[in-house]
Amino acid sequence: MEGPTQSLPIVPLEGRVSIEQRIARELRLLIGAGQVPEGTQLVGRDLAIRFGVSQTPVRASLSQLERDGFVVFGPTGRAFVRRLTREDFEEIYSARYGLEGLAARLGADVAGPAQADRMAEVLVGLRQAALAQDVESYLEGRWQFYGTCYRASGRTRLVADVERLYRRSERYNRLVLSTPDRFRESLGRYEDFYAACVAGDGLLAERIVQESLRWAVDRVAGTLPSESDG
Repeated sequence: MEGPTQSLPIVPLEGRVSIEQRIARELRLLIGAGQVPEGTQLVGRDLAIRFGVSQTPVRASLSQLERDGFVVFGPTGRAFVRRLTREDFEEIYSARYGLEGLAARLGADVAGPAQADRMAEVLVGLRQAALAQDVESYLEGRWQFYGTCYRASGRTRLVADVERLYRRSERYNRLVLSTPDRFRESLGRYEDFYAACVAGDGLLAERIVQESLRWAVDRVAGTLPSESDG
């Protein structure tokens, strides 16, 4: 296990979004980016000090992160960053396969010039990030790229569910992009998806997204430990 989260920066929280949501979002980003590794104990007292709040909203935030699959509570009630496992990976990507495929089909069917222009703009940045193997920029650009198409569907709840799964899978996405060849393969799929959206071909867009997710599972699932390994 990693040590308590004493190295996290102090982040004052203000604004209209609830304190619990803000803490959960900040921790989700840190965990997703690998800055708080799996197995790290999330100590409520330390987090309260660093976020400048009481322990009550911290506990609520950790409970939310448990529901989202980022945190697990041990028998003594201590919170830890959840381990990466084959079962978790397969479950997340299976859910993405259905929901993200649907969002792609519905969005591509109605996407117009505004969406195409935005996707083309983001695609330029994705090419640059792939060349530099800049995982941070690449993963954020990926959501901007696909999300532009998905939001065109007008299905707000669906897109929110897809984004939640995408954020939850971020640590696994980093494993998918662990080699230059995988960056290149991944980028080629964006080019194909863009063409499908420009053509208004929702079924093709759905198939491209689902093939991309299967491609990721084939390359990563076998490298992960099973939950039964202890």
